[in-house]
Amino acid sequence: MAVRRYLAVALVLLVTAAAVVALTRDHQAPHSPRLAAQTEVTVPSAADADYAQMMIAHHAQAVRMSEDLLGRPGVPDRIADIARFIAAEQQREIGQLNAWLTAWHRTADQTHEHGMLTPADLTRLRQAPTAQAVPLYLRLMIKHHEGAITMSRSLLDGGDQRNVFIHSVAKHVINEQTAENDAMRALL
Repeated sequence: MAVRRYLAVALVLLVTAAAVVALTRDHQAPHSPRLAAQTEVTVPSAADADYAQMMIAHHAQAVRMSEDLLGRPGVPDRIADIARFIAAEQQREIGQLNAWLTAWHRTADQTHEHGMLTPADLTRLRQAPTAQAVPLYLRLMIKHHEGAITMSRSLLDGGDQRNVFIHSVAKHVINEQTAENDAMRALL
């Protein structure tokens, strides 16, 4: 887990440094084409920024769902472990995406609701007794993850311009949330 955190921090720092180099490059004296090619960073497209903004809102909903479940007494240990992992992992990604948006002078727009669960789904989860909330949490989180996987695949299947960081996040979301769905289905 510490290695993942180190790699995540290192990735954010690398992307931020690359962004600074790209942003300051235009304010310096001309330099050789070879040096320019070595420091070239793909400026994020509108689709990249929209994806980051949508994923922040999407992850925030999963964090709230997980924290709600963890606040209940009697949640089985294996389910609590999954909920803790989802809350921590997605909160970490929210931090990374916010840092990325800041580095590119974009804001986190919390109005995006693509792939989100409905208010009725969330109310049902909140009002269910723990014995019913546990399997409901798993089913709703699987549905929630499927929304994130669909969003990520749409981004990766989109246009030619690719921002390396955002596209690596999309690939990570697909891989990790597919594995989490497999684990949650096995628990159901």
